[in-house]
Amino acid sequence: MDISVIIPVHNAPIYIEEAINSVNKQNFFGDVEIIVIDDCSTDNTVSSIKRIMKSSRFPIKLIELEQNMKQGAARNKGLSIAKGKYVFFLDSDDFIHEDCLNDLFEEGELFDHDFVMCDWAYSYEDRGIVYANFDSFLREKRLYEKDCERLLEAITFFTVNKLYNKDFLQKNHISYGEGYIYEDYEFYVNTTINARSIGVISNPYYFVRFHDNSTTKISRKTTIHIDSFVRAVEATLLDFEPRKEISYYHLYKHLLRKALNYSNNRAPFGKKIPTIKKVIKLLNNKKVDYIVPKNIVLHNHLYFRRAYVQRGQILKILIVDWLHRKKKLNKVFYKYKAFRDRVKAKNKREAKANVIKESLNNPVKKGRILFLGFDFKYKGNSKYLFDYLTKQAHPYQIFIATKNKSVPGYLRVKPRSLKFYEYLYSSEIVIAESWIPLDFRKREDSKWIQLWHGTPFKKLLFDSNEKNILTKNKLHKRNKQRDIRRWDYLIADSEFAKQKLSKSFLFNPENIMTTGYPRVQWLKDNIVNTNLIEELKAELNIPINKKVILYTPTWRDYNHKTKLTDFNFKLDLGELANKLSDEYVIIDKSHDFEKNWENVYNEVIQPNNTFETQELILISDIIISDYSSIIFDAMHINKPFYLYINDLYKYQDSRGVYQEILDHLQPLITADKNKLMYMIENNIYGNLNLDLSKFIDNNYQNSNEVLKEQIESLISR
Repeated sequence: MDISVIIPVHNAPIYIEEAINSVNKQNFFGDVEIIVIDDCSTDNTVSSIKRIMKSSRFPIKLIELEQNMKQGAARNKGLSIAKGKYVFFLDSDDFIHEDCLNDLFEEGELFDHDFVMCDWAYSYEDRGIVYANFDSFLREKRLYEKDCERLLEAITFFTVNKLYNKDFLQKNHISYGEGYIYEDYEFYVNTTINARSIGVISNPYYFVRFHDNSTTKISRKTTIHIDSFVRAVEATLLDFEPRKEISYYHLYKHLLRKALNYSNNRAPFGKKIPTIKKVIKLLNNKKVDYIVPKNIVLHNHLYFRRAYVQRGQILKILIVDWLHRKKKLNKVFYKYKAFRDRVKAKNKREAKANVIKESLNNPVKKGRILFLGFDFKYKGNSKYLFDYLTKQAHPYQIFIATKNKSVPGYLRVKPRSLKFYEYLYSSEIVIAESWIPLDFRKREDSKWIQLWHGTPFKKLLFDSNEKNILTKNKLHKRNKQRDIRRWDYLIADSEFAKQKLSKSFLFNPENIMTTGYPRVQWLKDNIVNTNLIEELKAELNIPINKKVILYTPTWRDYNHKTKLTDFNFKLDLGELANKLSDEYVIIDKSHDFEKNWENVYNEVIQPNNTFETQELILISDIIISDYSSIIFDAMHINKPFYLYINDLYKYQDSRGVYQEILDHLQPLITADKNKLMYMIENNIYGNLNLDLSKFIDNNYQNSNEVLKEQIESLISR
């Protein structure tokens, strides 16, 4: 058996079917067994399971315990009879993504990990999927030896989002606590301090259902929660011998936070202080002289660097906790800003708040459409769809938020002006092409359409560890998913792109419209427009008879907010120009974040920002790129392209690319400048005749027209 999925259950007839079905729907074709341990349910849970067993894709073993033993004993029972090489624990009210077991299994088999973990998200009945995690170790792809203890930095200690090698658990005698809740603390900590190798999957494949009937939400008028937590702390500390000295701090910080939280919210009156005392005593009896980091948040600084915890100063701990929960701690310890700055900021906020309040109270204006552009820029899909719609006969009010004066003033709204907020909150349709700032509120009767900006070659959001970005901003993924949850529709350029966007954005595929991109439609409409091509070449002083090579590298995550930009990935265009014949001219369209203006040669043209990328694609004969989505635009019009990639390992480490694209395009990829020149001069692209049909979709009609019809269908009648 490859995998044993262990599901403890107690009175969960509403959710158990979805939990089991999420296992049956896995894109995994190895041998799987489902072990359901019923912990003395008193409702129709068992009958529901027996009904599911008749049609289950994978065999189900139902074990009925004779007395209620809590989740820990149920999980241990499942572990004792599991036949799988790997075991996966799934709570009866949770569920998993269809790729969960396959991706975790492949990573485990490839690298022989002790266990493989995936990211997780909450599932709410009324709000859908909500991503709230920002654990720093999720930036890594794998953890080894001492670094495995970084899992102790986690905000939440989950044991259920992991595929464990059963031999690893048995060899280290790792099991759950029994007879009490919070039984997974000792299991989580013991797997962490004993692991030699952990695989990390960045996708949130495990979904924790948030509801009022879970074990941690009931029996709060009794002492069961605080008594169980104290037992869990005692059991966890018993064999805690970490490899890293700093691990004491991370575990103690977590246990203290939970002790304060549970004593505040899950303890009967009069039990708070005794509970905190017991936990602090357990921590200090284990170890007092541990390392505490310097740059930590204020409340932890007070708890551990000022040693309130180590000295057992319970009153001070409770005062800090109260101030922290009331959001008054910083005011006590830090001075207020200068009075003049406060008044100025207050006046601006009040004016903005008044406009927002008035706009939100007024009804949405029927037929009003606001484009947010590409980060407020008049470019890309936004530009071409906006241009198309404003030239059509229609009854709608269409505006775009931009400072670009090439847009007529009566159609243009200054971003973040008072007028902008009035239009944002009165528009029936809001159209964006990139991330939408989180301070922009979504109205219930407004539809948000996300055009996005290309089929992905480089991995996006949850498909990537985004190591460098998350190092600078640990809330990055959580905040992006907060934005995504507001989108009503997302546009894709093909079924292939739809699949990638759905998975990486955790977005319902039913709400992804494969209408194609307006920017690609513009290329198709103008590919034989010789007059326009000649005009554009003339603006760049390019002779008509010259062949144009367009160089468009994408930006590098590893250059994100660094003091020194690494330009080693870039192609030496001057050297290339000198080696190629005189029939070629090169255009350098490097990313705005990574332009190296010192590398300027007479043979290389660097157009200013008034030139649209699509215009440069149109006039080019050959495109040289790397991981940019621009290559998919080229595919739609059969424009030859080559990929110069000399930093694959470094790029894979910081972001990653989709392997099937990399494999398919391998004949067009090189890290050798001489080979690149050979490929260009010998028309390797044309001679290969690669089948690129899986990456594009030419079945749809005019993209702009299809999108126009979709928008019209969303506008109220």
